[in-house]
Amino acid sequence: MKTLLVFLLLITPQLAISQTTNISDQRPLADIQVQFLDQQGNWHRLQKIPNRQYPQELLNVEGKGCAIGRFDISTSGQVENIKIENIEPTRFSKQLQKVTRQLIRDWRWPEQEQQTELTMRFDYCYEDDKTRTEITQHCIAQSEQVCD
Repeated sequence: MKTLLVFLLLITPQLAISQTTNISDQRPLADIQVQFLDQQGNWHRLQKIPNRQYPQELLNVEGKGCAIGRFDISTSGQVENIKIENIEPTRFSKQLQKVTRQLIRDWRWPEQEQQTELTMRFDYCYEDDKTRTEITQHCIAQSEQVCD
């Protein structure tokens, strides 16, 4: 537990610094919400995520949905053993799995004292007819539903 808290304290400043792309002015409107699972089984939403540009592969098919990824972060900050689970909807499973793996791999993880296992949920939301505020609210609501 202590290691996870230290890890999250280390990664939070990294997330704020490494956010390079803002999708707020792009059309169609899309949003990504990310949460991590703590050791007590509670989900916690990240306020900022790196590389927040909506994946082109999902835009091409007007795809949206969720995926849960489990993976290890080595002491050197390298991602290992990525497993993508609980993809919904299944019609976009190939695209959701690919973009989620890529997002996890592209994340800059800090060095740490011991290897850490993380479980994260990624919600991808896309709509043509919503405002920026509406799509964000919609995506947060989606992220509160079960990701089968």
